[in-house]
Amino acid sequence: MMHPGFPLTVCALVLSACATSVPPLPRAPIVLDGVSYDVAKRPTGAVEVSRIGRPFENWEGQEARRAADRFCVTRAKTSIKDRFQGSTWLIVEGCA
Repeated sequence: MMHPGFPLTVCALVLSACATSVPPLPRAPIVLDGVSYDVAKRPTGAVEVSRIGRPFENWEGQEARRAADRFCVTRAKTSIKDRFQGSTWLIVEGCA
């Protein structure tokens, strides 16, 4: 015999699983100190940052991280794995 609370428990678990999955963030323009950045979240969770108007140089990772922090609302999860690709910075571990 099934416990009378079992169906409610199963439904609650299913709904909680749906509530915890966060859809990927769309590409969004970010403006910091008058400079515009194009920031997007890749399917892997990594955050890709490019500067609009003048491409990034390989030494401008800190500036890219500031834009990623704004995009992530709290902060980006930067690591030694972050890398410069062409004219963009990739924050590999995405948002914290």
